[in-house]
Amino acid sequence: MIEEQGQVPSIVRNELPLVGRHLLLVPGQAHTSEDVLRASATSFESWSEVECADTECRDELTHLFGTERAGIVVVPGAASLGMEVAVVAASPPGAVVLVLGHGPQCDRIAHVVSRRGRVADVMRAQEEGSVDLQLLRARLADIRPSTIVVSHVDADSGIVAPLDDYAAVIREVAPKTLLVVDGTWATGCMAERMDDWQADIVFTDSASSLGGCSGLVLAAVSSRLNERKVRHDAAAPLYIELSRWSSPTGAEVPPSLVFALRAALDRIYAEGLPERFARCDAIARDFREEAAAHGFGVVAPPGHEAATLTALRPPSGVDIQDLHTELERRGVDVGMTPTGLVVAHTGGISRDDLQHFWHAVEELHLQA
Repeated sequence: MIEEQGQVPSIVRNELPLVGRHLLLVPGQAHTSEDVLRASATSFESWSEVECADTECRDELTHLFGTERAGIVVVPGAASLGMEVAVVAASPPGAVVLVLGHGPQCDRIAHVVSRRGRVADVMRAQEEGSVDLQLLRARLADIRPSTIVVSHVDADSGIVAPLDDYAAVIREVAPKTLLVVDGTWATGCMAERMDDWQADIVFTDSASSLGGCSGLVLAAVSSRLNERKVRHDAAAPLYIELSRWSSPTGAEVPPSLVFALRAALDRIYAEGLPERFARCDAIARDFREEAAAHGFGVVAPPGHEAATLTALRPPSGVDIQDLHTELERRGVDVGMTPTGLVVAHTGGISRDDLQHFWHAVEELHLQA
Protein backbone atom coordinates (compact mmCIF):
# COMPACT_ATOMS: atom_id res chain seq x y z
CA MET A 1 0.00 0.00 0.00
CA ILE A 2 1.25 3.49 -0.88
CA GLU A 3 0.06 6.78 0.57
CA GLU A 4 -0.33 9.59 -1.93
CA GLN A 5 -1.00 13.27 -1.22
CA GLY A 6 -1.77 12.63 2.45
CA GLN A 7 -4.91 10.60 1.72
CA VAL A 8 -5.77 7.21 3.19
CA PRO A 9 -4.70 4.76 0.46
CA SER A 10 -6.86 2.23 -1.28
CA ILE A 11 -5.70 -1.36 -1.19
CA VAL A 12 -4.03 -2.64 -4.33
CA ARG A 13 -6.67 -4.72 -6.06
CA ASN A 14 -6.26 -8.13 -7.64
CA GLU A 15 -9.06 -9.22 -9.91
CA LEU A 16 -9.07 -12.88 -8.89
CA PRO A 17 -9.86 -14.17 -5.38
CA LEU A 18 -7.72 -16.76 -3.67
CA VAL A 19 -8.35 -20.31 -4.80
CA GLY A 20 -10.06 -22.62 -2.31
CA ARG A 21 -13.02 -22.72 0.01
CA HIS A 22 -14.45 -19.59 1.56
CA LEU A 23 -12.75 -19.10 4.90
CA LEU A 24 -15.03 -18.03 7.75
CA LEU A 25 -13.10 -16.36 10.57
CA VAL A 26 -15.96 -14.18 11.81
CA PRO A 27 -16.75 -14.83 15.49
CA GLY A 28 -19.91 -16.92 15.63
CA GLN A 29 -19.93 -17.74 11.91
CA ALA A 30 -17.44 -20.58 11.56
CA HIS A 31 -17.86 -23.64 9.33
CA THR A 32 -19.50 -26.64 10.99
CA SER A 33 -17.50 -29.86 10.72
CA GLU A 34 -18.81 -32.70 8.56
CA ASP A 35 -19.18 -35.17 11.43
CA VAL A 36 -21.24 -32.68 13.44
CA LEU A 37 -23.48 -32.03 10.43
CA ARG A 38 -23.95 -35.77 9.93
CA ALA A 39 -24.82 -36.18 13.60
CA SER A 40 -27.49 -33.49 13.27
CA ALA A 41 -29.31 -35.82 10.87
CA THR A 42 -29.37 -38.74 13.35
CA SER A 43 -32.63 -40.66 13.19
CA PHE A 44 -34.32 -41.94 16.35
CA GLU A 45 -37.16 -44.27 17.21
CA SER A 46 -38.30 -42.69 20.47
CA TRP A 47 -37.89 -39.43 22.35
CA SER A 48 -35.98 -41.29 25.05
CA GLU A 49 -33.02 -41.44 22.63
CA VAL A 50 -33.03 -37.65 22.45
CA GLU A 51 -33.21 -37.42 26.25
CA CYS A 52 -30.30 -39.85 26.54
CA ALA A 53 -28.18 -37.74 24.19
CA ASP A 54 -29.21 -34.62 26.10
CA THR A 55 -28.12 -36.23 29.38
CA GLU A 56 -24.74 -37.16 27.90
CA CYS A 57 -24.23 -33.55 26.79
CA ARG A 58 -25.09 -32.18 30.22
CA ASP A 59 -22.67 -34.56 31.91
CA GLU A 60 -19.84 -33.49 29.61
CA LEU A 61 -20.67 -29.79 29.95
CA THR A 62 -20.13 -29.88 33.71
CA HIS A 63 -16.40 -30.47 33.13
CA LEU A 64 -16.17 -27.70 30.54
CA PHE A 65 -17.80 -25.26 32.93
CA GLY A 66 -15.52 -26.39 35.75
CA THR A 67 -18.20 -27.50 38.17
CA GLU A 68 -19.15 -30.55 40.18
CA ARG A 69 -22.13 -28.95 41.87
CA ALA A 70 -24.08 -26.87 39.35
CA GLY A 71 -27.05 -28.04 37.32
CA ILE A 72 -26.97 -27.77 33.53
CA VAL A 73 -29.67 -25.96 31.58
CA VAL A 74 -30.20 -26.33 27.82
CA VAL A 75 -32.39 -23.64 26.23
CA PRO A 76 -33.28 -23.61 22.51
CA GLY A 77 -32.39 -20.21 21.08
CA ALA A 78 -29.75 -18.01 19.51
CA ALA A 79 -26.50 -17.18 21.30
CA SER A 80 -27.72 -13.67 22.13
CA LEU A 81 -30.53 -15.19 24.21
CA GLY A 82 -27.99 -16.38 26.78
CA MET A 83 -27.42 -12.97 28.33
CA GLU A 84 -31.14 -12.26 28.61
CA VAL A 85 -31.77 -15.63 30.23
CA ALA A 86 -28.95 -15.04 32.72
CA VAL A 87 -30.02 -11.51 33.64
CA VAL A 88 -33.65 -12.48 34.22
CA ALA A 89 -32.64 -15.58 36.21
CA ALA A 90 -30.10 -13.84 38.43
CA SER A 91 -31.76 -10.50 39.27
CA PRO A 92 -35.24 -9.23 40.08
CA PRO A 93 -36.80 -6.24 38.28
CA GLY A 94 -35.39 -2.92 39.52
CA ALA A 95 -32.22 -4.49 40.88
CA VAL A 96 -28.78 -3.01 40.30
CA VAL A 97 -26.66 -5.16 37.99
CA LEU A 98 -22.95 -4.33 37.89
CA VAL A 99 -21.37 -4.96 34.47
CA LEU A 100 -17.59 -5.35 34.38
CA GLY A 101 -16.54 -4.33 30.89
CA HIS A 102 -13.38 -5.20 28.95
CA GLY A 103 -14.40 -3.84 25.57
CA PRO A 104 -17.40 -2.75 23.50
CA GLN A 105 -19.39 -5.88 24.38
CA CYS A 106 -20.20 -4.43 27.80
CA ASP A 107 -22.42 -1.80 26.14
CA ARG A 108 -24.58 -4.55 24.65
CA ILE A 109 -24.76 -6.28 28.02
CA ALA A 110 -25.84 -3.05 29.70
CA HIS A 111 -28.51 -2.63 27.01
CA VAL A 112 -29.95 -6.09 27.77
CA VAL A 113 -29.88 -5.36 31.51
CA SER A 114 -31.74 -2.08 31.04
CA ARG A 115 -34.30 -3.51 28.61
CA ARG A 116 -35.17 -6.19 31.16
CA GLY A 117 -36.05 -3.54 33.74
CA ARG A 118 -32.85 -3.69 35.79
CA VAL A 119 -30.44 -0.85 36.55
CA ALA A 120 -27.14 -1.28 34.70
CA ASP A 121 -24.03 0.07 36.41
CA VAL A 122 -20.87 -0.27 34.29
CA MET A 123 -17.24 -0.41 35.39
CA ARG A 124 -14.73 -0.45 32.54
CA ALA A 125 -11.30 -2.01 32.55
CA GLN A 126 -8.20 0.15 32.50
CA GLU A 127 -5.73 0.15 29.63
CA GLU A 128 -3.84 -2.67 31.37
CA GLY A 129 -6.84 -4.94 30.72
CA SER A 130 -8.62 -5.21 34.07
CA VAL A 131 -10.91 -3.28 36.37
CA ASP A 132 -9.02 -1.65 39.24
CA LEU A 133 -9.59 -3.96 42.22
CA GLN A 134 -9.60 -1.16 44.78
CA LEU A 135 -12.24 0.69 42.78
CA LEU A 136 -14.21 -2.54 42.48
CA ARG A 137 -14.12 -3.02 46.25
CA ALA A 138 -15.39 0.53 46.76
CA ARG A 139 -18.15 0.17 44.17
CA LEU A 140 -19.36 -3.12 45.65
CA ALA A 141 -19.46 -1.65 49.14
CA ASP A 142 -21.30 1.42 47.85
CA ILE A 143 -24.03 0.00 45.61
CA ARG A 144 -24.33 -3.61 46.87
CA PRO A 145 -25.46 -4.93 43.47
CA SER A 146 -27.84 -7.82 43.19
CA THR A 147 -25.76 -9.35 40.41
CA ILE A 148 -22.41 -8.91 38.67
CA VAL A 149 -22.07 -9.78 34.98
CA VAL A 150 -18.73 -10.22 33.24
CA SER A 151 -17.68 -11.77 29.92
CA HIS A 152 -14.75 -14.15 30.30
CA VAL A 153 -13.64 -12.98 26.83
CA ASP A 154 -14.95 -9.75 25.32
CA ALA A 155 -16.20 -10.61 21.83
CA ASP A 156 -15.02 -7.30 20.32
CA SER A 157 -11.66 -6.69 22.00
CA GLY A 158 -10.48 -10.26 22.66
CA ILE A 159 -9.58 -9.25 26.22
CA VAL A 160 -9.71 -11.96 28.89
CA ALA A 161 -11.17 -10.86 32.22
CA PRO A 162 -9.09 -11.80 35.30
CA LEU A 163 -11.94 -13.73 36.89
CA ASP A 164 -9.83 -15.22 39.68
CA ASP A 165 -9.07 -11.70 40.94
CA TYR A 166 -12.63 -10.46 40.58
CA ALA A 167 -14.11 -13.51 42.27
CA ALA A 168 -11.83 -13.08 45.29
CA VAL A 169 -12.93 -9.46 45.73
CA ILE A 170 -16.60 -10.34 45.31
CA ARG A 171 -16.37 -13.08 47.96
CA GLU A 172 -14.64 -10.67 50.31
CA VAL A 173 -16.84 -7.58 49.90
CA ALA A 174 -20.20 -8.76 48.55
CA PRO A 175 -20.61 -12.48 49.21
CA LYS A 176 -24.38 -12.32 48.69
CA THR A 177 -24.05 -10.85 45.20
CA LEU A 178 -24.65 -13.33 42.39
CA LEU A 179 -21.93 -13.71 39.75
CA VAL A 180 -22.83 -14.31 36.10
CA VAL A 181 -20.07 -15.22 33.63
CA ASP A 182 -20.56 -15.10 29.86
CA GLY A 183 -18.32 -17.90 28.64
CA THR A 184 -19.37 -17.74 24.98
CA TRP A 185 -15.84 -17.08 23.73
CA ALA A 186 -14.02 -19.16 26.32
CA THR A 187 -15.91 -22.35 27.18
CA GLY A 188 -14.50 -25.32 25.32
CA CYS A 189 -11.20 -23.66 24.35
CA MET A 190 -10.14 -22.11 27.66
CA ALA A 191 -10.42 -23.46 31.19
CA GLU A 192 -13.52 -22.38 33.12
CA ARG A 193 -13.53 -22.70 36.94
CA MET A 194 -17.10 -22.06 37.98
CA ASP A 195 -16.78 -23.72 41.38
CA ASP A 196 -13.52 -21.92 42.18
CA TRP A 197 -15.09 -18.58 41.24
CA GLN A 198 -18.26 -19.46 43.17
CA ALA A 199 -20.14 -18.23 40.12
CA ASP A 200 -23.90 -18.64 39.94
CA ILE A 201 -24.33 -18.84 36.17
CA VAL A 202 -21.74 -19.59 33.50
CA PHE A 203 -23.21 -19.80 30.02
CA THR A 204 -22.24 -20.30 26.41
CA ASP A 205 -23.90 -21.44 23.19
CA SER A 206 -23.66 -24.64 21.20
CA ALA A 207 -21.62 -23.26 18.31
CA SER A 208 -19.21 -20.39 19.07
CA SER A 209 -16.42 -22.22 20.90
CA LEU A 210 -17.83 -25.74 21.11
CA GLY A 211 -18.31 -26.44 17.40
CA GLY A 212 -21.91 -27.70 17.47
CA CYS A 213 -24.75 -26.34 15.34
CA SER A 214 -26.11 -22.94 16.32
CA GLY A 215 -29.34 -22.82 18.28
CA LEU A 216 -28.78 -23.83 21.92
CA VAL A 217 -27.96 -21.75 24.99
CA LEU A 218 -26.06 -23.85 27.54
CA ALA A 219 -25.72 -22.77 31.16
CA ALA A 220 -24.41 -24.09 34.45
CA VAL A 221 -26.59 -22.84 37.31
CA SER A 222 -25.66 -22.89 40.99
CA SER A 223 -27.90 -24.18 43.74
CA ARG A 224 -27.59 -20.79 45.43
CA LEU A 225 -29.39 -19.11 42.55
CA ASN A 226 -32.25 -21.58 42.77
CA GLU A 227 -32.46 -21.07 46.52
CA ARG A 228 -32.57 -17.27 46.13
CA LYS A 229 -35.70 -17.56 43.96
CA VAL A 230 -34.95 -14.28 42.22
CA ARG A 231 -37.07 -15.16 39.19
CA HIS A 232 -40.23 -13.24 40.00
CA ASP A 233 -40.59 -10.98 36.99
CA ALA A 234 -44.26 -11.15 36.04
CA ALA A 235 -43.47 -9.74 32.60
CA ALA A 236 -40.72 -12.24 31.77
CA PRO A 237 -41.67 -14.81 29.12
CA LEU A 238 -42.05 -18.32 30.48
CA TYR A 239 -39.77 -19.44 27.66
CA ILE A 240 -36.68 -18.11 29.41
CA GLU A 241 -37.46 -19.53 32.86
CA LEU A 242 -34.48 -21.77 33.60
CA SER A 243 -36.55 -24.30 35.52
CA ARG A 244 -38.32 -25.22 32.30
CA TRP A 245 -35.06 -26.36 30.71
CA SER A 246 -33.23 -27.81 33.70
CA SER A 247 -33.98 -31.46 32.87
CA PRO A 248 -33.77 -33.42 29.63
CA THR A 249 -36.99 -35.26 30.51
CA GLY A 250 -39.76 -33.87 28.33
CA ALA A 251 -37.72 -30.84 27.30
CA GLU A 252 -38.68 -29.46 23.90
CA VAL A 253 -35.13 -29.29 22.60
CA PRO A 254 -34.57 -29.76 18.83
CA PRO A 255 -33.19 -33.31 18.44
CA SER A 256 -30.90 -32.33 15.56
CA LEU A 257 -29.14 -29.73 17.72
CA VAL A 258 -28.73 -32.14 20.64
CA PHE A 259 -27.20 -34.86 18.45
CA ALA A 260 -24.91 -32.28 16.84
CA LEU A 261 -23.82 -30.98 20.25
CA ARG A 262 -23.06 -34.51 21.43
CA ALA A 263 -20.83 -35.05 18.40
CA ALA A 264 -19.03 -31.74 19.00
CA LEU A 265 -18.44 -32.57 22.65
CA ASP A 266 -17.20 -36.04 21.72
CA ARG A 267 -14.59 -34.38 19.48
CA ILE A 268 -13.46 -32.18 22.35
CA TYR A 269 -13.11 -35.03 24.82
CA ALA A 270 -11.44 -37.29 22.25
CA GLU A 271 -8.68 -34.70 22.01
CA GLY A 272 -8.61 -34.18 25.78
CA LEU A 273 -9.26 -30.91 27.59
CA PRO A 274 -5.67 -30.07 28.59
CA GLU A 275 -4.46 -30.87 25.07
CA ARG A 276 -7.22 -28.81 23.46
CA PHE A 277 -6.63 -25.81 25.71
CA ALA A 278 -2.89 -25.97 25.00
CA ARG A 279 -3.44 -26.27 21.24
CA CYS A 280 -5.86 -23.33 21.14
CA ASP A 281 -3.45 -21.22 23.17
CA ALA A 282 -0.52 -22.12 20.91
CA ILE A 283 -2.48 -21.27 17.75
CA ALA A 284 -3.47 -17.92 19.27
CA ARG A 285 0.15 -17.13 20.18
CA ASP A 286 1.34 -17.99 16.68
CA PHE A 287 -1.39 -15.79 15.22
CA ARG A 288 -0.34 -12.82 17.35
CA GLU A 289 3.29 -13.31 16.30
CA GLU A 290 2.21 -13.27 12.64
CA ALA A 291 0.19 -10.13 13.35
CA ALA A 292 3.27 -8.34 14.64
CA ALA A 293 5.31 -9.52 11.66
CA HIS A 294 2.70 -8.08 9.29
CA GLY A 295 2.52 -4.72 11.04
CA PHE A 296 -0.75 -5.32 12.92
CA GLY A 297 -1.33 -4.44 16.55
CA VAL A 298 -3.27 -6.57 19.05
CA VAL A 299 -5.98 -4.80 21.05
CA ALA A 300 -5.72 -7.05 24.12
CA PRO A 301 -2.89 -6.02 26.48
CA PRO A 302 -0.16 -8.58 27.23
CA GLY A 303 -1.43 -11.23 29.62
CA HIS A 304 -5.08 -10.66 28.66
CA GLU A 305 -5.15 -12.23 25.18
CA ALA A 306 -7.82 -14.81 24.38
CA ALA A 307 -7.18 -18.24 22.91
CA THR A 308 -10.35 -17.99 20.83
CA LEU A 309 -10.31 -14.67 18.97
CA THR A 310 -8.03 -11.70 18.40
CA ALA A 311 -8.92 -8.08 17.70
CA LEU A 312 -6.38 -6.49 15.36
CA ARG A 313 -5.40 -2.91 14.64
CA PRO A 314 -4.25 -2.65 11.00
CA PRO A 315 -1.07 -0.81 10.04
CA SER A 316 -1.17 2.97 10.08
CA GLY A 317 -2.94 4.53 7.13
CA VAL A 318 -5.03 1.47 6.23
CA ASP A 319 -8.75 2.02 5.74
CA ILE A 320 -10.63 -0.61 7.79
CA GLN A 321 -13.61 -0.93 5.48
CA ASP A 322 -11.39 -1.20 2.42
CA LEU A 323 -9.29 -3.90 4.07
CA HIS A 324 -12.36 -5.86 5.15
CA THR A 325 -13.88 -5.67 1.67
CA GLU A 326 -10.70 -6.78 -0.08
CA LEU A 327 -10.24 -9.74 2.26
CA GLU A 328 -13.80 -10.78 1.56
CA ARG A 329 -13.11 -10.63 -2.20
CA ARG A 330 -10.30 -13.09 -1.59
CA GLY A 331 -12.58 -15.53 0.18
CA VAL A 332 -11.71 -14.55 3.75
CA ASP A 333 -14.47 -13.33 6.05
CA VAL A 334 -13.46 -11.68 9.34
CA GLY A 335 -15.27 -9.57 11.89
CA MET A 336 -14.98 -5.80 11.86
CA THR A 337 -15.16 -3.07 14.50
CA PRO A 338 -14.86 0.70 14.01
CA THR A 339 -11.13 0.47 14.73
CA GLY A 340 -10.04 -2.88 13.36
CA LEU A 341 -10.67 -6.52 12.55
CA VAL A 342 -11.71 -9.42 14.78
CA VAL A 343 -10.45 -12.86 13.78
CA ALA A 344 -11.81 -16.04 15.36
CA HIS A 345 -9.42 -18.96 15.87
CA THR A 346 -11.52 -21.37 17.92
CA GLY A 347 -11.01 -25.11 18.23
CA GLY A 348 -11.99 -26.03 14.67
CA ILE A 349 -9.84 -23.42 12.94
CA SER A 350 -6.38 -24.63 11.99
CA ARG A 351 -3.00 -23.00 11.52
CA ASP A 352 -3.44 -23.56 7.77
CA ASP A 353 -6.68 -21.57 7.86
CA LEU A 354 -4.90 -18.70 9.57
CA GLN A 355 -2.01 -18.87 7.12
CA HIS A 356 -4.62 -18.49 4.38
CA PHE A 357 -5.64 -15.25 6.10
CA TRP A 358 -2.05 -13.97 6.17
CA HIS A 359 -1.48 -14.94 2.54
CA ALA A 360 -4.50 -12.80 1.65
CA VAL A 361 -3.03 -9.96 3.70
CA GLU A 362 0.28 -10.31 1.89
CA GLU A 363 -1.47 -10.06 -1.47
CA LEU A 364 -2.69 -6.67 -0.28
CA HIS A 365 0.89 -5.61 0.41
CA LEU A 366 0.28 -5.11 4.12
CA GLN A 367 3.27 -7.00 5.47
CA ALA A 368 5.66 -4.92 7.53
